[in-house]
Amino acid sequence: MSQRPIAHSPDLTQLQADGYTISIVGGLLVVGDVPYVDDSRTARENGALVMPLTLSGDTAQPPPDHTAFFIGGVPCDAEGQPLSNIINNTKSKDLGGGLVASCYFSAKPRTPGRSYTDFYDKVSTYVVLISGPASVLKPNMTARRHRPVAAEADDGPFNYVDTASSRSGIDTMNDRVRDDRIGIVGLGGSGSYILDLISKTPVAEIHTFDSDRFLTHNAFRAPGAPALAQLDDGPYKVEYLADIYSRMHRRIVVHPYRIDESTVEELRDLDFVFLSIDDGEAKKLIIDALEDFGVSFIDVGMGVVQIDGKLTGVIRTTTSTPDQRDHIADRVSFADPAGADEYRSNIQIAELNALNAALAIIRWKRLRGIYADLEHEHHSTYAIDGNHIVNDVHHDE
Repeated sequence: MSQRPIAHSPDLTQLQADGYTISIVGGLLVVGDVPYVDDSRTARENGALVMPLTLSGDTAQPPPDHTAFFIGGVPCDAEGQPLSNIINNTKSKDLGGGLVASCYFSAKPRTPGRSYTDFYDKVSTYVVLISGPASVLKPNMTARRHRPVAAEADDGPFNYVDTASSRSGIDTMNDRVRDDRIGIVGLGGSGSYILDLISKTPVAEIHTFDSDRFLTHNAFRAPGAPALAQLDDGPYKVEYLADIYSRMHRRIVVHPYRIDESTVEELRDLDFVFLSIDDGEAKKLIIDALEDFGVSFIDVGMGVVQIDGKLTGVIRTTTSTPDQRDHIADRVSFADPAGADEYRSNIQIAELNALNAALAIIRWKRLRGIYADLEHEHHSTYAIDGNHIVNDVHHDE
């Protein structure tokens, strides 16, 4: 099934976003999971509406008429009597593509003289007529099942259709990042959460760089819950996490090695990079290269220390774009993280890593015009003890 007509047709997109199980078979629109009552007064949920689909290119046009076919039997009222008000005939008909109709409907819009304006109008009207009796017998039955929809290879980066964005009406905003090639350097605590969040966006590619193995301590500061056998295997972080997130995003490219002088050139063609590493020397090399390449990036970090039996510290999000770079030397430490300075402490806690990642993704989405950006800050810190976010280094657009 191609998703292009659905993606390009507001009425079909709305049906999918509302949870209807729709597909296109040949030139037919098929709406599955439609509840109905059979002649034994049993409420069933496996009916399917089928109707001809008129397209102009990849866009659905208004329905050509008010008729439809039904697969699954003869729908009845709550007393087990056929829905004679909408059934035209009950002759079996082979519709092609493995679809065999059990009856043929003719139901005009409720308002006399009006035609169905689009397929959302037509499908939703028919579903109410057919499934109404089933809801009398089983009130929780619904045609809005919100099933996952498999996507074709040319339908974007996801293995199934992003109905969350279409349901919220933000597909157009997300289009702003569809061509982006994203790099994530470091898949420790914060980096793994950055991957989690980025994998839910329709970016063109996600490149992950890390030479470390996924060990037991990583399990307690990364998203998800690995099985003991997975930890015993000691997989590379990039491979372990790609195995999880490739179930959703099909364009994750793993690089199980460090970025150094021999590999830094691989960052040149990326559109944006997230840095989540502690190694100051490696970070300096990468940042210098990204600035030379003209690539924007966000560097995340946090320092958490224990004072009087309680944890406190700061979470940092530092942004660098070609228009604003001169703050990096003053805001990003390139010192050895093993030192005693409280801002270079290596305490890692999952909720803080997740927050660090979330703040970085929100900043990136503001840069890309998905979220409003009134501050244009290129550096911010979150203080744990006071629950404050302080913005700094503002760039005037």
